[in-house]
Amino acid sequence: MKIKGTINLARIDESHKEGYRGIVLVGGTRSSKTVSAIQWILLYCMQHTGKEIVIGRDSLVNLRRTVLKDFNALCYGLNGMPPMFPNMHFNKQEMSVNFNGNTIIFIGMKDDAMRVHGLACDIFFINEAINIPKVTFDNLEQRCREFWIADCNPSEPDSYIYKLDKRDNVKQFRSSYLDNPFLTLPQVNKIESYQQNEYNDAQGTTDKRKWTIYGKGEVYKGKEIIFHKWDTYTDEPEGYDYVFYGLDWGFNDAFACIKLIISDKDLYIKEIIYGNEIEDFSWVIDTLMQEELLKEQKTYIVCDTSEPRSIITLQKAGLPAMKTKKGAGSILDGIRKVNSYNLHVHVDSKNVQDEFNNYKFKIDERTETILDVPVDKHNHACDAIRYPLITFL
Repeated sequence: MKIKGTINLARIDESHKEGYRGIVLVGGTRSSKTVSAIQWILLYCMQHTGKEIVIGRDSLVNLRRTVLKDFNALCYGLNGMPPMFPNMHFNKQEMSVNFNGNTIIFIGMKDDAMRVHGLACDIFFINEAINIPKVTFDNLEQRCREFWIADCNPSEPDSYIYKLDKRDNVKQFRSSYLDNPFLTLPQVNKIESYQQNEYNDAQGTTDKRKWTIYGKGEVYKGKEIIFHKWDTYTDEPEGYDYVFYGLDWGFNDAFACIKLIISDKDLYIKEIIYGNEIEDFSWVIDTLMQEELLKEQKTYIVCDTSEPRSIITLQKAGLPAMKTKKGAGSILDGIRKVNSYNLHVHVDSKNVQDEFNNYKFKIDERTETILDVPVDKHNHACDAIRYPLITFL
């Protein structure tokens, strides 16, 4: 069978033939990532029998309006595509297809997480894999017998998906609309309308975020990143106005204790403790006691209010611990206060740097409007930084 394909189809086929475990396709809108993955799966099914294939996305609602629509277009010849398999029967109740003795299952991975965790397959394809938790990906991969494909728009600054190609058995490729020769002129014009130039500025269509992500297929760290302006430092300032410590409790979530040095409009940030499953609380106390200002009770550890007994334990050990102020709007107030400073993160505080790269505001999926609602992820150190500022300053 002869079909029209892009470079992404060739990349998938070559990676599979060369024995790679998986391939990650990162790219902008209309770069043919999803269509190429479906084309390859259909061609694979023509050459094999008795295989189990899983095609998934975060939810069935999103799967139906994207992946399944492309699947139907390829099979039945919709949206100007030539039909590959017009007689294929799709079982809507089971959300599956039997084709040439192979079974293709469509699944919303967050809708039925327990099913995913026990789902064995020969091939799987995850669309917009950035929206799938790593634990779900790992559970699916460990039951996958042969090969997998993951695609995504680079809408997250630091997803685990981008790091999969550190493994020597995984390939990653980036693509953009320029890699898809089958786009219509209106489609190309719309994508290129986001690029900043004199004409687009006059038309009011310029959008730096959309051009970076959907046009160029690159990661954009913009206004949705809450703390996006910061640098690193090595030596603490000689003089300062205040020193505080902030503490955010955690066990399965990260336990974070952060030192803050405030000098005029500069805020110096250094992690003292950061980690999961810290069981030895006496070690926490001993570590904090090594901080001279805390040992001599010349400043405060401002703590999250969720564990009052732990605060009392710190106080009984001789540490100047107190609870933070909380209330309606305190998170946004704290974020504004942090952002009012010139931010400097210690070069060794890798967890703080990681949080700063990933802590972001929610984006309305329908309008792509940035909302004044922080995503409750990558924020343990960020919360610890807020507490002293909203309490004292």
